[in-house]
Amino acid sequence: MVHTTILANLGTVAETKYERATAEHHHREALRLRREVADARGVLQSLHAVGRARLGAGGREDAERYFTEAEQLAESLDETLERAKIWHTRAELALRDSDGSHALELATAALETFTSSRTHYDITHAHVTVSRAALACGQERQAIEHGATARSSVLAMGYGLLCLMYPEEVYDLGERIAGALTAYACGDALGLPWENAPKADVDITPSQIEQLPARDGWPRGATSDDTALTLLVARHLADRDGGCDASAFLADLAEHEPAIRGLGPTTTAAIERFRNSGETAASPGTATNGAAMRALPIGWVLPHDQADRRRQIAIEMSQTTHADPAALVAACVIAACASWALEGASPSLLLTVAVEEAREAAQAVGADAQLSEMLTRVSEGTWTAPANGISLDPYETVAAALLCTTRGPSLRDGLASAVQLGGDTDTVAALVGGLMGCKLTAEQVRAELPWHRLVARPERDSVIAEAATALATARAVQSS
Repeated sequence: MVHTTILANLGTVAETKYERATAEHHHREALRLRREVADARGVLQSLHAVGRARLGAGGREDAERYFTEAEQLAESLDETLERAKIWHTRAELALRDSDGSHALELATAALETFTSSRTHYDITHAHVTVSRAALACGQERQAIEHGATARSSVLAMGYGLLCLMYPEEVYDLGERIAGALTAYACGDALGLPWENAPKADVDITPSQIEQLPARDGWPRGATSDDTALTLLVARHLADRDGGCDASAFLADLAEHEPAIRGLGPTTTAAIERFRNSGETAASPGTATNGAAMRALPIGWVLPHDQADRRRQIAIEMSQTTHADPAALVAACVIAACASWALEGASPSLLLTVAVEEAREAAQAVGADAQLSEMLTRVSEGTWTAPANGISLDPYETVAAALLCTTRGPSLRDGLASAVQLGGDTDTVAALVGGLMGCKLTAEQVRAELPWHRLVARPERDSVIAEAATALATARAVQSS
């Protein structure tokens, strides 16, 4: 019995290494021995395993015969769990055959049995398959939800095998956050030279934009307060497992103010108020995009299915400097989009999420429904950016950023589009980078942006990596 268990495990290892002949050899030997000792349950498991090995080697008909025999034996032995494992394998097979509907049916049935049996690895594996099947059926939101559950479980339980088997679905969230932060900083630097330029002045080619010309008073490739404040927020949230301490955040902001270039008047006024009186809540004033600009880490640290808490934290953090209802709504929308983007949401789904969050956040803070209406027009393709460039208006900034995520298949295209809109180019491009970069690692971002070497970020890579890892770890805590 021990010998056959070891053989079966060796066969499984060989399967993951794509050593088809070795896998089949071990599984067949385990099957022979299990039959000799009349280990019916072991025979069932080995029949299933040999079928997988034959399938991997291209023997589809042989594999089907083994699966059928295994399923019949499982039924006769009343082995519900083993039957579910065979359904799961058949679901993966249906995906290979591009039969997403049948795959989803089988994988969902398997998941229900695994859940009732409390077999945690099988549950996680089935979530991956349900996610893939749902996506094949065009049910992206369902695919995102199951994929997120699987990734969270892998991070908590350490199922590295699934990372090897499904690298596109079971990826490291910390690496994706690092990619998003890197893309954010690159977008900030790309847009900074053109900040406040009318749209007509940036009616130039992407290659010209990517020269990152020096701006008066700024070194070439510099990042602005956008990157500095976003990293500050990231560290604050990570240290508190996604929580917010308004007094501590303002104290950090006040401490770092001398080293942060380009701080806006609203943020500067909030710092002075805190220094003079200890007040942690700003007074309603002109609505600007300063809160939305730094809201991405809120979405990265709080899972997509914790909308109420994410909204609460976004409002609390924003109110320290920007108390206008419009600024709060914009920050909530950016945080929501960041959370879903990290789980792989497409631009069209991000727009759907943004419209929903704009409506909920407006109701929560007593704002009008203008942003949800604007984003609906972006989704329909009828919203047009102002001819004089994107202003500091928070709704305009959010609409422009989400518009640019739909304008090109690549991060590089999205960033160039953001700058070509004119106006507050660094903030819009940074937000575009933060959203589109969620699908890439930092290394992939650098590979896609050949001009990234021009971005002046002393020790930025290590700072970004540390912040990203801390956010991902805190996100796992919220998901558990």
